[in-house]
Amino acid sequence: MDQSTFEEIISILAKNGRPDLIGECHDHIKIDENYEPPSYMKKDKYSDDEGSAEEESDYSVEEDEDGFQSLK
Repeated sequence: MDQSTFEEIISILAKNGRPDLIGECHDHIKIDENYEPPSYMKKDKYSDDEGSAEEESDYSVEEDEDGFQSLK
């Protein structure tokens, strides 16, 4: 694990009052001093706003006598 990620985890644990987990992290997580972030990040080919389920259209639903719903 790289140093900045480790420090971020320790900071979050400290904010949440977990000295027990901070000790476990220090004991069991090794810091990679030679870590270099990747120079190329693959872009996500799917957009967060295209075809999102959040943009649902109005659907017509019918309910049968047993309470089951289905699309019209």
